[in-house]
Amino acid sequence: MSMTKINWYPGHMKKTKDLIKENMQLIDVVLEVVDARIPLSSKNPDIAVFAKNKKRIIVLNKSDLVEKKELTYWKNYFVENNFADHVVAMSAETGFNLKGLYSIIDKVSAEKLEKMKSKGLRKVNTRLMVVGIPNVGKSRLINRIVGKNTAGVGNKPGFTKGKQWVRIKDGLELLDMPGILWPKFESIEVGQNLAITGAIKDEILPIEEVAGALIGKMIRYGKWDVLKERYKLLDEDKSEILGEILEKVALRGKMLNKGETLNVQQAAYTVLRDYRNCRLGKFGLDR
Repeated sequence: MSMTKINWYPGHMKKTKDLIKENMQLIDVVLEVVDARIPLSSKNPDIAVFAKNKKRIIVLNKSDLVEKKELTYWKNYFVENNFADHVVAMSAETGFNLKGLYSIIDKVSAEKLEKMKSKGLRKVNTRLMVVGIPNVGKSRLINRIVGKNTAGVGNKPGFTKGKQWVRIKDGLELLDMPGILWPKFESIEVGQNLAITGAIKDEILPIEEVAGALIGKMIRYGKWDVLKERYKLLDEDKSEILGEILEKVALRGKMLNKGETLNVQQAAYTVLRDYRNCRLGKFGLDR
């Protein structure tokens, strides 16, 4: 199966897209959560269209999985290219820099309050909509913001069902939306990055192809030594085609099927799991 032909758009995704469009008029701020390892690949292009004339905050979630210089680059990129009014790097999993997000939300809320006061209104609610593709950590982020397990959290992409209003504090409400992907991925690169990080379920694509793509990226990014040390590879293995490098990972890791043949699928899952768990270093895939 070629990654250029991914067209994964189940019915609930269309319903979510319609929900976002319908509810956009009710909210003041769009808080889009992206994966800091793939900020461009995990940013839904539909959101930019829907969020016109709204305050836009982009959260670079899982920021503890990439280097600071990458975070600085993407913060500047999104603001300078008018994708967002504010960008904050944080980790919903650990709670890192939650204060930074609170600070931005409070600033935006204060701006709305001042604007409404000038029109003679005293009681004002600021409403945020939280959006993002599946498995970027939206529900965990909402739990952090609210301080309790209000939003359902699952480990599978696309777990959150239906919209949920969550009261954060007096004058501030948050609308959680299910994860949404676009109908067709723009490029092979985007499909690969979403698959490598787990935004697309592992069953959707050939796992060996996905792991091979990750190995190829690591070689291009100058991270061969990390692979070599982790999987007991040799320098000459670097010149092999990607599928054969995976076979070497299986061989050196003694990953065998019952008939003593190499279990390349197990090797592929191992490499992907190691990247997702930061055992191959802190680095992003969008360049």
